[in-house]
Amino acid sequence: MSDTRSATFSISVEWENARFAELQRTRLMLRALRKQIVALPAPPALPVVNFLYDRHSIDAALVQRVLAEEFTYGALPATTQIIPTDGLRYYEQKNLGAASASGDIKIFLDCDVVPEPGWLAAMLESFDNPDVGAVAGETYIEQTGFYSKAFSLFWFFPLRDCSEALEPAPRFHANNVAFRSEVFAKHPFPTMDAYRAQCVMLGRTLHANHIGLYVQKRARVSHPCPLGVRYYMARALHNGRDWILISGLDGQRDSRTLKLIYWTLRSNLKRTFGRIRQHRQAVGLGPLGNLAARGLATSYFLLQAIGSAVSVYRRDAIPRHFPI
Repeated sequence: MSDTRSATFSISVEWENARFAELQRTRLMLRALRKQIVALPAPPALPVVNFLYDRHSIDAALVQRVLAEEFTYGALPATTQIIPTDGLRYYEQKNLGAASASGDIKIFLDCDVVPEPGWLAAMLESFDNPDVGAVAGETYIEQTGFYSKAFSLFWFFPLRDCSEALEPAPRFHANNVAFRSEVFAKHPFPTMDAYRAQCVMLGRTLHANHIGLYVQKRARVSHPCPLGVRYYMARALHNGRDWILISGLDGQRDSRTLKLIYWTLRSNLKRTFGRIRQHRQAVGLGPLGNLAARGLATSYFLLQAIGSAVSVYRRDAIPRHFPI
């Protein structure tokens, strides 16, 4: 493929994260996505946009109503499919969405991220580079107050980057990523007993198979921080459990594992405190905000370490007592 104007593509949107984010974010995502699809030059075949949800946890009538109000009204140069599933979760929905549509490029977007103008065109144009097998967009935390500003300084995502480079990437986030269809057909999101570690494992697989994984800085989306105390706690605990699973430490019940959890906690806090000190003024946090952000980060990484330690001895304790 040398010119994405002749490429066909599909977009899969899971409705899983709507359980944890405000519905208004999904509405904003749909408006932005619709506008960007309409703005594209006419493709050789209509793109397919799949919306997937678990029929047991998401109200089908709500999905249909929101899509009718924000996305499918009027003339839209795309084919829309609403796909209910029986108990499928986040990555399983993504795999089904890709399998349910043809096209040269498979794009994945979460229901709680809001694309900036030009996101879709930038994602597609990335594949003009023949070295690109998969491309991640740039995801950042939307800053609306102290809580989100603090989270933007220590959570997974970098601060909003204004550069426009397409460059090799060590990893990606599944909320904003695209693959050549032949790449994803061979390397879908893996099936594993984890919460959000599947994209880490898939990134490792891509690198091991010498498949070009890139990041497109121009393809920016904003992401919310975790809402609610329970989800905040559960997310941190599950992150700790995921780390145990992908680090090969599952079942290694010895002092070396506990020491590694401790030193990982120290490393996370040291790195995070440095990042807060370096960038707090850029996000608008003063001296008190600096201390509060450190406290929030400390509580998160402590919970993460607890999730790791518990999972070494009781593998299913976290998902059983803190299901998300």
